[in-house]
Order: sequence, then structure tokens, then C-alpha cells
Amino acid sequence: MRLNLKKFIGNVLFASVLLLMVGRFLSIIAGTPFPMSVVASHSMEPALLKGDVLPWVPCNMEEVHEGDVVVYKSASSWGKEVFIAHRVVSVISSNGKTALITKGDSNNYTDQSGPHIPEPPVNSEMLKGKAIMLGKQPLKLPFAGYPWLIIQGAFTELSKPMSWGKPQSDAHYIIFAPAAISLSILVAGIVIWAPENGKSLKDKLREQIFGPERISPKRIFSYILLFYLIFLMIASSFSYDRLSSSMGIEKAPPKSAISFGNMSYGEQSFPKSVNIVNPSLFSVRGVVFASGNISSFLEYKNKVFTLKSGEKFSGNITAYIPSGAEPGIYTGNIYIYSSPYWMLMPSSFVSFLYSWSPRGTVILLPIFSALIMAAITSIVLFAISFVVERYLLEKRYLSWAMLPVHVKLHPFYSKIPSLNARKKFVDMLRWMNGELHWIDFGIKRPLISSIIGFAAVAPLLYMHGSRNFVYLLLLASFIGGAVAYAIGCRWRAEIMFSALLTNAIFSLIFAGMAFSYIFRTNHSLLVPFSSSITITGIIMFIFAIMAVPACLFSWLPGYAIHSLREKLDYRILLKRCDI
Repeated sequence: MRLNLKKFIGNVLFASVLLLMVGRFLSIIAGTPFPMSVVASHSMEPALLKGDVLPWVPCNMEEVHEGDVVVYKSASSWGKEVFIAHRVVSVISSNGKTALITKGDSNNYTDQSGPHIPEPPVNSEMLKGKAIMLGKQPLKLPFAGYPWLIIQGAFTELSKPMSWGKPQSDAHYIIFAPAAISLSILVAGIVIWAPENGKSLKDKLREQIFGPERISPKRIFSYILLFYLIFLMIASSFSYDRLSSSMGIEKAPPKSAISFGNMSYGEQSFPKSVNIVNPSLFSVRGVVFASGNISSFLEYKNKVFTLKSGEKFSGNITAYIPSGAEPGIYTGNIYIYSSPYWMLMPSSFVSFLYSWSPRGTVILLPIFSALIMAAITSIVLFAISFVVERYLLEKRYLSWAMLPVHVKLHPFYSKIPSLNARKKFVDMLRWMNGELHWIDFGIKRPLISSIIGFAAVAPLLYMHGSRNFVYLLLLASFIGGAVAYAIGCRWRAEIMFSALLTNAIFSLIFAGMAFSYIFRTNHSLLVPFSSSITITGIIMFIFAIMAVPACLFSWLPGYAIHSLREKLDYRILLKRCDI
């Protein structure tokens, strides 16, 4: 077989991101939280460090035991959905039902006691899931959390183009970045799937987009449309404000952000004001609708609204109780979706879609926005392509005209620091470069070396769990690389493939453990299915991130041993080897 390392890693990364997106949408449909949390505090050290990513699986109360790390919804954070990942220190019976007492490993008090606002014992309604445990250590993604925290913080700003009268940070304005976002993703896609022809990425990109053999306008439009659809659909899935609402007919309703109180037949409530402000640099268009059994009683003054930059208005919402309504308590949520991209369509068209289905409007508007933005971006790209084509023709002519000057200045080029730094950087990555995909090799020796490398660290993995997952994987790759060289592997592709197999063995073990947790639950089929897709995406993402350092560590022992052998015996230089 042949190994194209860069393209392989790119494809795995793309597949993992795609699975995470599918898992996110399925979790929304299933009505369950996304089974992945970022550790944002130091309360679980040393098991979980701040910035670690903790994958978890949905579970029932009967499946939780003392020592497990569970994820539950905080009851002391009213108005917010805050999840806490702490260890179970005891399982108790509260009001005849099973409940959990939890505590952070580095905390002096349990969550249900101490100087902080205490949480009630964790019941079945608060419990969301538990971590995948390896002994007492939860499976985690070390070193992946800090970038995720930055992205999560930025995406929180991106996903809230509307604010309830509160100022927003500068990161909020990133959502209004122009078509460069889509073009960047398009370029990344072309880098991943451009056909290998022995040319550099720069040459391939130039030919694919601007060259004489450029891809067809239809394909370019399809790529841009695809990535705009992904971008805008994801933004629409998160970019909303939500307020809880409640109302009672001949009964007192529970507390909520917007409460219409206890109403009687034929009564219309006083308007409830919802103050909306657009702090962005661009105008936005949005819609207001409600969910839950309260939705049929609510009336809106502005179902579809448009706000200019800095503009504010109060959206009045009233409740009316018709005769014949069932007495009882009615609850739900009021949603406000908005986007600057929806300004591409007239307000009358948005109102027409709203009259058909408010929720359907939130799905269709990103699709129509993607079509319009894809058309605009394609036109701009074709114009740039024409200009670049003319520039390249002129550049080729000037390169020949300036050749005598370059010859005279060549002695000075070697003294320019930037050129030397670039050469050193390329030399640092030389172990990964080269035409690996031109080498044919068998999988028997890499497979044997990967199994031996994993077997060498398996006892440590059992004793320490995933706390030292990164170090154990790198150690297994290092041992596997040494074994691969010892049993006759003389090509980098063979040795790096043994590291990928070692990485795959680790990934399969963690996947098997995760799936065993998931499918032991008593949830509906959609919940374990969405969790399985998400966990698969997480594990593939870990695999792709760890592939490069694992390959490097597998290559190092063979490189060191072979270099030493070459110094001791010059006849080694005559043997076929690219290490």
C-alpha cells in the first residue's frame, strides 16, 4: 500500500468535524445536551485540568456508581444552563428516590455543602450523563481545551447578534466578516481534495482556481454554496435568544422570565415588553415566535422586525385566553432569531415564510441566504480569477526580463533573515515531507511493531487510565518505531504507518468503551445514536491531532539508529532507505 500522510490526516479531520456537526444537529432533534464539555475551572484537578475537553455519554441514575465523574445541570444557576462535571462521593436516598452527592477532587466541600451556594442532591432530572471512566480517571482530550475555550467564547459572541440591552465585546462583530470565511473554507477543501500530481500546494491551488485547467464555475459555485450552507446553518442553530414564559388559567404559574400570571377566560394581558438592541455594525432582520403549549395564546406586535445598527425597540407580547381553553398551567419559551444575512431578502418574503411556519423560516432563510451569498462570492471570485490570470502572464514576462538582475543579486539573497528562517522551518519538517505516497510497502511489519508498541504500554494504560493518554501514545509510537526499524522497516512511510496503527488501536479501545456505556442506557434510539456519532467524531479528531506527533516519535528512533550505523559503517549508505 501507499501512504499520503497529509491528505490522510486532512480527510480524517474533515470527517471528524462533519460527524461532530451531524451529532450536534441530532442532539438538538433528540432534545439532549451536546455530549462534550470543556473544563472551565480547577475544581477537578488533577484528574481534569482547566482547558481539557471531557466527552461524556447519557446515562440513567441506576448506571452511576460511587467514584464516577458525572455531568449534571446546576440548579443554583437560575436562568442559565450550566453543567457541572464532578465526582460522585456517595449515592443516597432522597424523598424515596436515588440521588447523588458530588464533589470536585480539589474542593474542600461537596457541591451540596460549603460556603458556596449549595446544590441540591443530584436527582434524575438534573443528571445528564457520565464520563467514560478508565478506573478512577475519566477519558479526556488533554491540550485541546484551551483553543476550544477561545473558540467557544468567540462563537458565543458570534451566535448572539441580538442583546437584551447589554453591550457586547468586539468579538461579536466577527459574525459580520465578509465572504472571506467561505473562501477560506473553500481553499481548505481544495487543499484536501486537490489531485496529487507531484506539485506543491501553492501550484495546485493556483491551477485549480486561477490556472488554465481551473475547476469549472459550476463546481466552484457548488463548493461555495456547500460551505455557506454549513456556516449559516450552524450559526442559525445557535444564534438565538430565549426567554422562558409561563401563564396559568385559574392556576398560579411557575416563575419565568416573562410571566403573564393567573388569567381568566376572555382576558387579555398587559403587553410584556421585550427590549431588543442591535449593537452590531450592520442591520439585522429577525423573527419572534414561541414554543410550548403557551404558544397558541400569545400575540406579537412585531413578528418580523428589522433593526439598523445601534437601533433599539420594544417588542410587545400579549396573551389572550379564549373561551373554552382548558384550565391549567401553560409554559414555553420565546425565541428571537436574527442575522445580518437575512437582510438580503425583502421583509415581505420573510413574512410570507413566517406565515407558513415560524420554525421553518429559521431553516429556510439560511438556505436562501447561502444561495445569494454563494452567487455574490462566485462572481467576485471569477473577477479576481480574470485579474490574477492577467497578472500571472505579466509576471512570467517580468521574471524573464529581470533574470540578469536576479543573478547579480543572488549573493545577497542568502543573507536575508526571512529566507534563511523559511529554509530552516522547511528543514524542521523534512521528516514529514518527501514523496511518501510513491512508496509501496506491506502492512505486516508495521502491524507487528504497532501491536508490540501498544502491548508495552498496556499495563501503564490500565494503571493510570487516560490521565497520561498523550504520553502513553507517544511512548507506544516510539517503541513501535524502534521495533519497526529492528524488524527491517527502512521507509518512513512504513514506520509512520505503524504509528497510525498504534493510534488506531488506542482510538478503537476508547471507542469500544464509550459505545458500551452508550448502548447500556435506556434512552430512545435517537439519543444513543446521536451520542455515538458525536463520540466517533471526537475520537477521530483526537486521532488526527495526535497523528503528526505520533509519526514524529515513531520516526525518531529509526532515524537515530540509522544515523549512528551510517557513521560506524559507510556501507549502510548504499542500502535503500529514506529515513
